[in-house]
Amino acid sequence: MSVLVLVRMTGKTDPLLDAADRLAEAFGMPDGLTAQVAAPTDEGIVIMQLWESEEQRHAANEAPEGREALLQSGLLREAVTGSSEVCETERVRFSDIVAASPRPRRRARSKTSSKVTAAPADPT
Repeated sequence: MSVLVLVRMTGKTDPLLDAADRLAEAFGMPDGLTAQVAAPTDEGIVIMQLWESEEQRHAANEAPEGREALLQSGLLREAVTGSSEVCETERVRFSDIVAASPRPRRRARSKTSSKVTAAPADPT
């Protein structure tokens, strides 16, 4: 069963987005992470992750390199407050897009700009 994770962090948007970018670069796309998106909000940012399973999410988040990436990114230092929601679902659909590459982020706050990271689709 797939797992959707939403992490909301309040604080200054630009430093939070920069830290989220550093985390995404250091954390990469561990086994089971299908998609990762960081987007600005009025209060800070929201990070969305889609995992193939809870076991894969847990393993990646508990791995020493995952914890180190989080600490080194500065994301926890930049956040004033944060909350997360983890939802299991079988209602996941994918378009024909195999992989999305990030577009340059504009510094102006916009509800439509986001950074997208996606794993290639399984051709089978």
